[in-house]
Amino acid sequence: MIMLLYLLMFGFWIALALYVLWFIFKAKTVQALTLDDLALTWKVHKNQKGCTASRIHSLIKENDEVVGFRCDCGYEFVQKRLITQMPVKEKQPLIIQKQLPTI
Repeated sequence: MIMLLYLLMFGFWIALALYVLWFIFKAKTVQALTLDDLALTWKVHKNQKGCTASRIHSLIKENDEVVGFRCDCGYEFVQKRLITQMPVKEKQPLIIQKQLPTI
């Protein structure tokens, strides 16, 4: 009876460890695409696959944000990132101030 309890506890810990590893390294969520990212990704797709489409067939949206696209050739792209990664923040413009000479 005690041995069965130890086997159940061991199995539970193994299952928990596997779930945590999956969550950290495999679980993904979608991320919004900017207009520049969308254009660049589509151009890369056209160059790599030899696609002859002249435009994107449709945009894939989630929560009113563009997360991917479908091409006329049947290719589908969805921007994903790991759940454990920090979300990408908007880049702030670099402001360089000139120092005035001291008198």
